[in-house]
Amino acid sequence: MKSPAALLGVFVVGAMASLAASSVVVGATLGVLPAIGSTYTAVLISLVFSLALLALSRTLLRHEGASLLELGLVPTRERRQQFGTGFAISGLLFFAIAVAQAAMVRAPWQLQGVPGIRAALIGVLLTGVLTLTEELLFRGVALRYLRSLYGDRAAILLSAVLFGAYHLVQSDDWAMGAVFRFLMPTLGGLLFGWAALRSRGLALPLGLHLGANWVQSSIAGFAPNVLADAPVHALWRIPISIDDVRVLTAPDIVPHLPYVIAMAVAAAATWRLQPERQ
Repeated sequence: MKSPAALLGVFVVGAMASLAASSVVVGATLGVLPAIGSTYTAVLISLVFSLALLALSRTLLRHEGASLLELGLVPTRERRQQFGTGFAISGLLFFAIAVAQAAMVRAPWQLQGVPGIRAALIGVLLTGVLTLTEELLFRGVALRYLRSLYGDRAAILLSAVLFGAYHLVQSDDWAMGAVFRFLMPTLGGLLFGWAALRSRGLALPLGLHLGANWVQSSIAGFAPNVLADAPVHALWRIPISIDDVRVLTAPDIVPHLPYVIAMAVAAAATWRLQPERQ
């Protein structure tokens, strides 16, 4: 049996190769089929990448005499309950964040009717694929090996820092904007990593992660007024001005305080509602 360090190294190299291969496969496929939008292209790459990560994780777990059951993704009654608990907690909290943000800039809520419902239903699928990819990458077998190497607390912290760096690399923020772009996902990574250890699986952190992302992307859709004719992408459209955008995204603690409070409340609710799994 290989050491945790060697298995972690194999996972990192395998994940990088899988991402490259997924991009090539999807790119080649779209070269034959009609082209689709960039969002759907990213989701397709994430779907193929997730399947590759599951296969890679299964192979590595077999070296320990374990299986994918260790990741907690098999939909047993307990795992469904964990997922639902996490989804409800973060979904409600991030909806409350949207309410607070809209109140800060006095923005109205415009229900989008049937197109909005359709966008929300499609959004939960698209967001689910992207969220699963990130959970497999940061809270799957990699976290398992980090725990073996450094212990639980250091493993959670290290995986959260990598999660924050991953989001920072994908942005074009700089100075204090980059600081907050790194810190907010890092806080989320701390919550998700702790939830994964507490529940001994990915069902609970996946629910927490998906609920937050889905509400932000497909339920409460903040959109600048200049994009009034843009396609419907959320259940509610919340039109805001360019000045409002600056207020809500300013590199300061005040606009980000609701997120910090939400993470703290989510941690407390998770601790209260989810018994530690042995």
